[in-house]
Amino acid sequence: MTALSVKPPFPIFADTAGQPLEDGFIYIGVANQDPVTNPITVYWDAALTIPASQPIRTLAGYISRAGTPARLFAGVNYSIVVKNKNNALVYQSLNDNAFSGGVVVLNATGTGSQTIFAVSSIPSAIYINGVYQNQNTYTVGAGTITFSEAPPVNATIEFVL
Repeated sequence: MTALSVKPPFPIFADTAGQPLEDGFIYIGVANQDPVTNPITVYWDAALTIPASQPIRTLAGYISRAGTPARLFAGVNYSIVVKNKNNALVYQSLNDNAFSGGVVVLNATGTGSQTIFAVSSIPSAIYINGVYQNQNTYTVGAGTITFSEAPPVNATIEFVL
């Protein structure tokens, strides 16, 4: 018998406090460029036949299509910017293929002194400002990640499931 991993069917976007992103804005664009000013066509279906208008909105942390959780698909490498309902930056990644299909389950912002971050599940990868963090740069505890060095002030920290 082969064990199958049970995963959520839809990605969940969190705000900077780790709460589900309500009424957020998601922009998808040309890799290594600002997706707000350089958008690409993204789609509601894996066949890439149903285009989605940008910005994409969130509802309770989920990408929302007509009030229902949905998934987005891109035919090429892309950049992403996520903003909250006040249009403040939650996080960005200029080359999202670095995630290897992972789902960002929590975002945080570095303070320059904070080393311990609460997480709801153990991440498979961590990125700071889009740079993969080697596993020897942090430890995993009961519901926490402790970095050996505090991430820089205003650094975007992405915990990927």
